[in-house]
Amino acid sequence: MEETILTIYLCFWLGVMGVVWASFADCAVSRWAAGERMFAGRSKCAACGHVLGAGDLVPVFSWLFRRGRCRYCGEPIPADCLVSELAGAAGFVCAGVRFGLSPELGQWLIWWALLLCLSLTDGARRIIPDPLLLALAANRLVWFLVLREDLSAVFDVFKACLVPLALLALVLLAEKVTGREVMGGGDIKLLFVLALYLSWAQLLLALLAGCLTGLVWAALAGGRQGTAVPFGPFLAAGAALTVYFGDPVIQWYFSLF
Repeated sequence: MEETILTIYLCFWLGVMGVVWASFADCAVSRWAAGERMFAGRSKCAACGHVLGAGDLVPVFSWLFRRGRCRYCGEPIPADCLVSELAGAAGFVCAGVRFGLSPELGQWLIWWALLLCLSLTDGARRIIPDPLLLALAANRLVWFLVLREDLSAVFDVFKACLVPLALLALVLLAEKVTGREVMGGGDIKLLFVLALYLSWAQLLLALLAGCLTGLVWAALAGGRQGTAVPFGPFLAAGAALTVYFGDPVIQWYFSLF
């Protein structure tokens, strides 16, 4: 009973942290995409330019209370704001449920925070910035040392890297045959970085889950044929689903053989 109460308490505050971080990240990326300074000046409505008050900046609740519209000019506020805030909270809460109050929790919270930023930049500008990829790699290295993992983890990384290497070969072949870009270079680099965290089986499941979530989103959004869709957010979502819920699926699959 005490453990359950502690988990609920932990997840509550992780949810608060996640939604606040996502709100901050969404604001920073929106400014970056518009060519503005990311960390200068107060938040304002993108339509009318009115400076937003404290009541307009409460994550999730302000959007719902205002029904997705600016209270000053009535223009719609993109639903992306709400989705990113909910994604930030969900990722942090799931990490709390999966890892509990353990040393590993810190690694995965930072991992999801960076993946969320990466997803927002890819969604806004079709760019996966190298500094974010390097930050993800550095986070893994730091926690490898903090957690004092043995050298078998390094061998697992080499095995996991076979997945993006094989995919890269297929992509290059497909691009040579079709004469057009099949997959962005940033997506391939992201897969290599994810190989630092995931086993080869997890990485395959993450890739499959990312493709499936991308197809579901495209079907629900009703996108037109030929419209470019950033794959980074869906690959990040697939990786998160795999980390938080994928182990039973992998165990079930291997039990078939």
